[in-house]
Amino acid sequence: MSHDPGATSSAAFRAYLHHFDLTLLGVALAAKVRLLTVWKIEQGLPIRAEDVLAVRTGLQQVTGVPYTALIPVIPADMRWMAQGHTDGGSDEPVK
Repeated sequence: MSHDPGATSSAAFRAYLHHFDLTLLGVALAAKVRLLTVWKIEQGLPIRAEDVLAVRTGLQQVTGVPYTALIPVIPADMRWMAQGHTDGGSDEPVK
């Protein structure tokens, strides 16, 4: 049986929400991120590093308790490639 970090992070996030009686919308509003971003955390999917920081900050402001469980992060090089850059380090978009 293999370990699925996405499933583990999803379960931890849901438990935290349940413990503090939070909603996805409430978290999104507190963190000032898109609802889809919080939904991705709930699903165990990776999000941008800056959104992880915003969500952690928002959760601590609302609950007073830091959220320390794993939130998967999209690797920076994947984001860079997804933005249409070439693999050679140029800022020119892929055509």
